Amino acid sequence: MNKFRIRITESFNFFLERQFIKGTHVQLLFVVALIGLLSVAGGLIVMPVEESNRNIGETFWWAFLRLTDTGYLGDDEGAWRRVVSTFLTVAGNVVFIGSLVAIITTWLNRKIRSLEQGLTKVSARNHVVILGWTNRTAHIAAELFQSSKRVKKFLKRHGVRNLKLIILSDDVNPFRLQELRDHPLIGKRAKEIILRSGNSIDREHLQRVDCKHASAIIIPGKFTGDRELITPDVETIKTLLSLNSELQARNAPAKKPYVVAEIQDENKLRAAQRSYSGPLEVIPSDAFLSRLIAQNLHHNGLSVVFNELLSHSQNNNLYVLDLPEAEGTTLLELKQIFTHAILFGVVREQNGETIPFLNPERDFVFTQNDKLILLSRKMEDIEISPDTIRQKKPLPAPTISKERLPTGNYKGVSNLLVLGWNHHVPALLKELGTYKKQEFNLTLASLRPLEIRKKAIDTILEATSNIKCTHEFVDYIRESEMRSLNPATYDHILLVSSDKLADDEEADARTIVGYTLLEEILETADKRPQVVMELTDPGNEVLIKSFKSESIISPLILSNLLATIAMRRELYTVYNELFTVNGAEIIFRNLYEYHLNPGSMSFGELENYIADFHDTALGLYSESENGDVELQLNPPRAKQLNLKERDRLVILSTVETGGI
Repeated sequence: MNKFRIRITESFNFFLERQFIKGTHVQLLFVVALIGLLSVAGGLIVMPVEESNRNIGETFWWAFLRLTDTGYLGDDEGAWRRVVSTFLTVAGNVVFIGSLVAIITTWLNRKIRSLEQGLTKVSARNHVVILGWTNRTAHIAAELFQSSKRVKKFLKRHGVRNLKLIILSDDVNPFRLQELRDHPLIGKRAKEIILRSGNSIDREHLQRVDCKHASAIIIPGKFTGDRELITPDVETIKTLLSLNSELQARNAPAKKPYVVAEIQDENKLRAAQRSYSGPLEVIPSDAFLSRLIAQNLHHNGLSVVFNELLSHSQNNNLYVLDLPEAEGTTLLELKQIFTHAILFGVVREQNGETIPFLNPERDFVFTQNDKLILLSRKMEDIEISPDTIRQKKPLPAPTISKERLPTGNYKGVSNLLVLGWNHHVPALLKELGTYKKQEFNLTLASLRPLEIRKKAIDTILEATSNIKCTHEFVDYIRESEMRSLNPATYDHILLVSSDKLADDEEADARTIVGYTLLEEILETADKRPQVVMELTDPGNEVLIKSFKSESIISPLILSNLLATIAMRRELYTVYNELFTVNGAEIIFRNLYEYHLNPGSMSFGELENYIADFHDTALGLYSESENGDVELQLNPPRAKQLNLKERDRLVILSTVETGGI
């Protein structure tokens, strides 16, 4: 019998559970039914003492009033009526008021939490969407907000006034919102950012950010971590496929939004391009960063230039300018118009492709559909009126008697030590393999298992003949193991941030500690190698300002790159030209290469002098005897530069095909 009662109780509790989870309306109906049941029971209990002229309906109404309103408690006469009335009033406070408040409070909490999670769909037009939360997302948002002039031109092209930024994150919580508020370039403007919860590979979740009506969509690469089968590139390609499918729906607009996606493995570039049929730029981040590192290894100190060009929008940036009024004008004539900017080159549409012409000759003629590429500190410096162009003074064609200086003639043998391992290393080896006339003796020192390393790079090494690779299984943050590598015998040392650690702070902590040990070992060395350090947390930049190494902060560089290309698509071809083998590249040159002597010279005079050698002067890199570095990029043309023998000129030069 007891088992039967227990069974009935369990069945009743299960029935209540299944009904209550159906929603607030069922819970309210249950309370209404319970109040009705108590009203009937109270009316029946008090019936024996009721007056004979009262019917049963009035008795039930009397009981209901006592349940729902405590004010009637003092109106009753008779002991039994008062006992029943007191019971009904107490039960009413518990069932009617208590249950009702609890149900409504629970519903409100659930509704508020649902709204905080960003599960509702956004209704917007011509907005910018970032799909996914990574260590680049906050920096991309910051670059978009900081580049106000560039963004305004972008918004003007799409017919909107203000930037509306929507981020699709795997989870929306107070920590994400606080991270946006804490960013120095966002601050109070974080309230202008709309967060929505969801996974970018899910087509239904893409509807929450209204991708159909976006003007631009940015897909940053996610953390690699310890996943082998589901890599960030797999997620990016799946996101592009989901996005393409969503935009092919019946109610989708005819014009698809412009997408900028990050791919880590350059081999998956074509697969990503086939996944989306709309306007798309795919950025191979590993290849891009490896090109920056390779060029920095050849030009000690070049990371300072890269960090200014690609890290903070308040410094010098590249801008694209539409100037149809300048048709038929030579670049030499345009140079006299832009007094606070440097003419980097031109992008031109040819056969449906955007072709960059960087570091062109001074007699290069500008056509109507060309777009100027300028290096400037702010957008206001390149804003000119058509009257200014019409009033320009015609200049005679320059006579150049000086020969072009050799560029990219990288020869000899370089010994390179790589401390640590991440997914950039294979791309770096592939990039070094393009320097055919130079040999590299490479040592990879890491705790990553040898079989994993060899699996990632053996195919690359087989395709190159100028790289000899040695593997060392060591923990470089142990001083004894670091000393066993004899770091002073190398020409270059590269410390890379581990991609095994999900937290950027932890990954950078190992890199910084490794560098500290390296400094202690190199302190007594006769020859100091060049040290380059890759960091993933921009907050650690302040910790390494006093270090003698060079640093490349990859999230900042990639964030600026993604945000910039999202605003002006033409800049991708410019960056691609700058950071690939052959073509135009940014280099350092010594004064003696141009037959210059130390002394005083204005930047305008220096610029004209360098132009005679078919190069473009960008600025001056100075390094004092105690190691302090000063970069003057795009200084005012009237500024007097005190040229010293140790100084190096920052030059945009052209590498002839086959020169490397």
